[in-house]
Amino acid sequence: MRIRKADAADLVEIQTLLRANGLPVDDVTGLLIEGFLVAEDTDGSIVGSAGLEPLGSSVLLRSLAVASEIRGTGVARELVARLEENARSLGRLEVWLLTSTAERFFEVVGYERISRGEAPGNVRLCRQFAVLCPSTAACMRKRLLPNSFPYVNERPQSR
Repeated sequence: MRIRKADAADLVEIQTLLRANGLPVDDVTGLLIEGFLVAEDTDGSIVGSAGLEPLGSSVLLRSLAVASEIRGTGVARELVARLEENARSLGRLEVWLLTSTAERFFEVVGYERISRGEAPGNVRLCRQFAVLCPSTAACMRKRLLPNSFPYVNERPQSR
């Protein structure tokens, strides 16, 4: 299994995977694909995808989908972890998402349910919130720690 940055050539396969998982594809275009990662099987077929959509000072995690035959293998966790790292590198310390089917998964990886009204305006106005996802979808957020904490994993040396 290899995870890599998506490119325009992956668009049709990503859309097919999203449809198979019952996720919206209307706005998954060549422009949006810039923030996507894909998981490739050993034969090069795309078996997972997820993306970040920058929204001003916020970022939306979207379109997390994994082929049914490899669910439970850690691919979704790895995609989310790498996207969170990408968000940090962009200086974003909050990741937002909407989900109708994976609330428990996102809770396990550190997201908390938040009312839609608590989301920043630029997030509430994006197409995912305003049009594509049902009003019954759970709104979730994760606060990320910045990468620049020195000595996080080091213990002071005794003298």
